[in-house]
Amino acid sequence: MSFHAFAVWDFMSLLKSLQTRLTVTRVPWIPSGDPAAARLINEIVLVEESDEIEPGVYMSHYELYLRAMREVGANLDPIEGFVRRVADGAPVDAALRGGEVPPFVADFVRTSLAQSLDPLHATAAAFLYGREDVIPEMFGRILHGIEIELGARCESFRLYLKRHIEIDANAHAPMARELLGRLGGQDPARWNEAFRAAERALEARGALWDAILADEGA
Repeated sequence: MSFHAFAVWDFMSLLKSLQTRLTVTRVPWIPSGDPAAARLINEIVLVEESDEIEPGVYMSHYELYLRAMREVGANLDPIEGFVRRVADGAPVDAALRGGEVPPFVADFVRTSLAQSLDPLHATAAAFLYGREDVIPEMFGRILHGIEIELGARCESFRLYLKRHIEIDANAHAPMARELLGRLGGQDPARWNEAFRAAERALEARGALWDAILADEGA
């Protein structure tokens, strides 16, 4: 969880990159030019950044993940130190070097942030196929495992997993797929770029999990 927390954090940077480019957040405001795309991404942001996790209680899924980490006694020092350095104005690359961030975690974050600067359709592909599309099945397996091993413990982690399984499968993945379809259109070159971006995102995800597994076994 201490390592995966960085993937929870940089997910929001991918999402915010899409929102920034598909909506208008500056003053004076002007129309975005594609209200349907703006609606799709704003709906995803609403839940990811300020989900109602219980009646009247709102928090981002990142904050919910940190709560789950505290619940199980996971080490928050690497992720909280990193985010604090970023909040204080440190460049991400410097912040990654400033604490207990393993090289394989830093590589994953650098890949994600690089993809947040890709052409819009490529970022959307990384967001869909590297995140929203794979999460329901992936988290479903994790949830099954903790139900067997941990019983009634880890309520916040269980809630985090269940929310993503439900929301991503039924709403966010279909929305992200529709968004990518709008951005790719009928342009084969864009779809080729989108395919390569999706491959890169999945390779980075696989490398992260492999490294975590190797670290746990060391």
